[in-house]
Amino acid sequence: MMYTLKQIEAFYWSCLLGSFSASSKKLHATQSAVAKRVAELESFVGRPLLERSTPFTLTPAGQQLFSFAQEMLELNSRIIDRMADPSGLEGIVQLGATELIGLTWLATLIHEVRSRYPKLQLLPELDGGITLYERLRRNEIDVAILPGPFWSYEFDSIYLGAVQKAWMVSPSLGIDAGATLSPNDLTHYPIISQPASSAAAHMYDAWYAKAGLAFERVITCNNLGMIAKLTMMGLGISHLQQTYFQPLVEAGLLQQLDVQPPLPEVCYYAVFRKRSINPVTTKLIELMQEVCDFDVAGSFLPQVVTR
Repeated sequence: MMYTLKQIEAFYWSCLLGSFSASSKKLHATQSAVAKRVAELESFVGRPLLERSTPFTLTPAGQQLFSFAQEMLELNSRIIDRMADPSGLEGIVQLGATELIGLTWLATLIHEVRSRYPKLQLLPELDGGITLYERLRRNEIDVAILPGPFWSYEFDSIYLGAVQKAWMVSPSLGIDAGATLSPNDLTHYPIISQPASSAAAHMYDAWYAKAGLAFERVITCNNLGMIAKLTMMGLGISHLQQTYFQPLVEAGLLQQLDVQPPLPEVCYYAVFRKRSINPVTTKLIELMQEVCDFDVAGSFLPQVVTR
């Protein structure tokens, strides 16, 4: 009996992730199917490949086969990448993204995936960056689009783009729109921010601490539209993406402040586990680099606040 690529793939991911349960989620197969493929591969070799401890450890035969499996899957990935008809590319990718991605260019990405790779199933989920990172570590998603970098050596990342945010307030607060302010001038106002599960909020908190800034009171909200609405109501100040929320500034509902130094840019990356040998993921990230565009004026904005 000869081996199959599916058996090699099941063995590789079971080694890398340490259990049949984790590798079955990665391969979108049942745990019993993955265990059966590895057992069939062991029958081909004639020796055990894995010690069924927690996590799995490799036997001497398993250690030898693992390097061959990695080479084989890398070669298979290159063959698919260079030779396969794109319309025939198939698979399932669980994609995690933050809310700002969902507001700006995620819909374009989904449209292009369906147009170019009709057999590829993209399963997007929106959540805070810190939460997405933890889910990536637990192998619950395949790729995450996150602000960063802040992840560990276990992961690789590819830069996608950057976002410039600006301090926003309600005109009702009476702050001089023509004045140049310092961050310290804002500390007596309540700040409306995303919660600790947001990677961007985590980065800004670190920037505040480094600059010695201490805001009086923080209102947290996990929805950017609601943050904008609370800001329009004069309940505090916030930092929002300039382009997306520009229509609210132009309508006189929000006022953008000139604060120096400005807030640091937030850089976004496609983050994935190292040695994640998957031609489908490779094509998806290439498409992300092509369609990534944060400079989109908001079309899903809060309604005008009436009193």
